[in-house]
Amino acid sequence: MVDDSGAPRDIYIPKNKRQMFSELTESEDSPFHGENLNDLFVFAACYGYNKGLRTELEDSRHALFQRRSLSESQVWILKSIAVKEVEDSEMLKDGAGIYEVAREFANGGVNQLYSQYTGPGNLFSSISKDIINKSSTTGRDE
Repeated sequence: MVDDSGAPRDIYIPKNKRQMFSELTESEDSPFHGENLNDLFVFAACYGYNKGLRTELEDSRHALFQRRSLSESQVWILKSIAVKEVEDSEMLKDGAGIYEVAREFANGGVNQLYSQYTGPGNLFSSISKDIINKSSTTGRDE
């Protein structure tokens, strides 16, 4: 059974991360240019999960978007991350917990993505290499 009770109305991020999300979606040289904030949030959560970047959230917070703007598949991606992280399907009954875990991974993920974007090199190339490396190890013990 899936229960969204307790799930937040808004998806909050640390206040100091708002600028990172904005720059990554608004800058013309960003691979995320023109993407919706919810798309970048889900990507950052996935990226953070893949890289083991679960990062505690600071107290100050900013509403990034309303949860209802997530597609059904995006919701299930975030739920899958949370269930896998805690290794307990009971997490599906904890709406607040699901989004807390997702926000922590998105927090770490956006830090890394933004660092790569503002640092030397090419963010798109870096992400592509990560995907290729991950796909070449899929199905094998890592």
